[in-house]
Amino acid sequence: MNKKLNACITYISSRKPCISLSIQSLWDNFNHKYDYPVYVHYFDDIYDDEEFREEVRSKTSQNVHFISIPYETPSFLKEEELFYNRKDVWYARTQFPISRKGYLHMCHFMSNYYGYPNTEFEKYDYVMSLDDESMFMKDMPYDPFEVMSERVEPMGALKVYDQNKKPPHQGNFDTRINLWKFMKGYMKHYDIEPKSQFLKDLMNDPDSDSKFHYYPCADSYVVKTSLFETKEWKQWIEAVNKYGGIYKYRWGDNDVNSLFYLIHYECDMYDLKTVDDGYHSQGALRHLVDYAPGVKDNSR
Repeated sequence: MNKKLNACITYISSRKPCISLSIQSLWDNFNHKYDYPVYVHYFDDIYDDEEFREEVRSKTSQNVHFISIPYETPSFLKEEELFYNRKDVWYARTQFPISRKGYLHMCHFMSNYYGYPNTEFEKYDYVMSLDDESMFMKDMPYDPFEVMSERVEPMGALKVYDQNKKPPHQGNFDTRINLWKFMKGYMKHYDIEPKSQFLKDLMNDPDSDSKFHYYPCADSYVVKTSLFETKEWKQWIEAVNKYGGIYKYRWGDNDVNSLFYLIHYECDMYDLKTVDDGYHSQGALRHLVDYAPGVKDNSR
């Protein structure tokens, strides 16, 4: 077993056919060398089945933990404000029925997981977040946690998307409603001068409403947990939650994290290139279950 850092790997999952294959690929191609703790967080009781848990552990490690977490729509939001009721928005009307409400809870959790009830992230120095539809495709010859420990950036990504090469589509526009307006208001309220060159240029661009959607967005992160203890992060995530954008407009956790980074850091988010180099595939298992099942109680 290789020397390892004080780190863990986390999923939030509701797709049983996917999670066992994803964890197996993680073990076979990377984690068998380290045995980092793996946490599978879930809503309701989908992974309460001890037989299923033991089957996963028997093929990988006893260091795989299944943890049920609570969920609740913010009480200050009205039902008609929630994203799936926005029938004037194409993506909400055609792709996001109430049965997908669990996705909003997932985005909220992944934006707020540090300190979230029933979680243990505070005892780790690093956290890697993975999607349950992802797979590790071949043996990975390096440890992403070790790579990040040697860098100054507080956050790295398995892939950073250059949206000049892959332009935003209607789904992006429809799930970022009022996000740029919120960001400008946030920076003005706290008298923040953005650090990244992208935002500096955007602030003075008359076409900023359109060009905003071309920001570099990252997916699947390795984070130094000390970031979550900073005044800047606490201030940011409190503002995001109070605005209600995750539930009203389906702001994704990738957007929340990437934009925080662009505001507060001059250096680019470090791209581990784990996806580009073929070690990791973000949606390899999506064909098994396209949309993640929702929560049991859509009134919550």
